[in-house]
Amino acid sequence: MSSRYLLAKASAQTHSWRRALGLIALGLGLTGCGDLLLLVNNWVAPVDVSTLPPCVDDDCNCGDFASQAQAQAVLDAFAGDPYDLDGDGNNQACERLPADLPAADPLAPPSTSPHLVLGNPSQAGTANPNNYLIQRHQYVLSYSRDRNGLNWASWEVDAAWLGPTDRQDNFRPDGALPAGFYQVTPNDYRGSGYDRGHVVPSGDRTGSVGDNAATFLMTNIIPQAPDNNRGPWRELEEYGRSLVYHYDHSLHVFAGAYGSQGSVGNRAIAVPSRLWKIIVVYDRLPDGGLGIGSDTQLIAIDLPNTNQVSPDWRRYQTSVQRIEVATGHHFFETLPPELQALLKARTSNAPP
Repeated sequence: MSSRYLLAKASAQTHSWRRALGLIALGLGLTGCGDLLLLVNNWVAPVDVSTLPPCVDDDCNCGDFASQAQAQAVLDAFAGDPYDLDGDGNNQACERLPADLPAADPLAPPSTSPHLVLGNPSQAGTANPNNYLIQRHQYVLSYSRDRNGLNWASWEVDAAWLGPTDRQDNFRPDGALPAGFYQVTPNDYRGSGYDRGHVVPSGDRTGSVGDNAATFLMTNIIPQAPDNNRGPWRELEEYGRSLVYHYDHSLHVFAGAYGSQGSVGNRAIAVPSRLWKIIVVYDRLPDGGLGIGSDTQLIAIDLPNTNQVSPDWRRYQTSVQRIEVATGHHFFETLPPELQALLKARTSNAPP
């Protein structure tokens, strides 16, 4: 993480103080980003980031936002434009972006899928081609025709989903897409420099050959920076499964991608600039319900889709509320409002 990223939260008046403190920290041997941020923020009161997207914790650029309004909120929050969002100096951020997020889709019909038991984050259905719902036995996802990639996926993990099945590695187009959608192929990634990154992991579906093979459909695959895919993303996947293997917990997982940093393939498959994941850890109740309450463990991360990423996913922990700000999605809609608010506001703090 560069010094520009670490010092970007300061106002123009405090930039020099933060830089000086950073040099002191380096002289004391506090070379980790987390140690440096802790020292700096203890000396300079930070901006309240609870209502800002998670990119402000490392670095933001115009590709991280879906609307100009989102970028403007970040520009207005920090004096001196530390993220270089106002290229022409007219106090307007990322002016080429759409003015605001698109209108929300109407409420989706109720679903009996266990993978939607905590709600449909974007009210995905079959009417909007850029919020197209695909429901499978193994998972549920929202897909965008224009981006040629998913918005989010939702799935459950417990002991019943895990078994001895080997990784199938049978990447292939998804015939479930309707007419008019381009069916992404594995060859679209050839020479791109990006991994074919799973959103629903192969390792979460090892109970049968069919379950594992379903994770290799290209609608579940995103262009992912290799060091991200093979580093913190994989480590978090394995951490989640360890909670099932070692403690017999159950998980409900949401994960997805947003933003844009170019494309791959001849049909412009959007390369997301940010990736996120939310893991709700719970124990089944005797009646089969989800044992989710105010003390439920919740993990939420949002990290840049780059090779310049820390291998420790814990550095990218955030709150569900801030992921909602960045994506426009709404999570946990089936829970009581008071519990929703409590869980969303909590900053993830997974034990080491």
